[in-house]
Amino acid sequence: MKKLLSIIILGLLWCNISYANPKNPTNEWLENKTVNELTQKFGYKLFTVTADNNYTLYHLVNGKIVVACLVAQGNPKMKLYCFLP
Repeated sequence: MKKLLSIIILGLLWCNISYANPKNPTNEWLENKTVNELTQKFGYKLFTVTADNNYTLYHLVNGKIVVACLVAQGNPKMKLYCFLP
């Protein structure tokens, strides 16, 4: 019984799975999010939009959290990138 309990505990420690919290985002969590998804699913509000010929920069706000999303029109490697400033 002690062996089984120790195997279960070691297995849980080995497989340390963590879930990202939308109220405390990280850059890894924001990596594959879009502006529409952040505003519709997670309650972020659009604060400012800065547009140029090559890019569009969105600033989103959720309480005290500010997220920036950069959309580059001409660069296929960097189509959309959201990050914490």
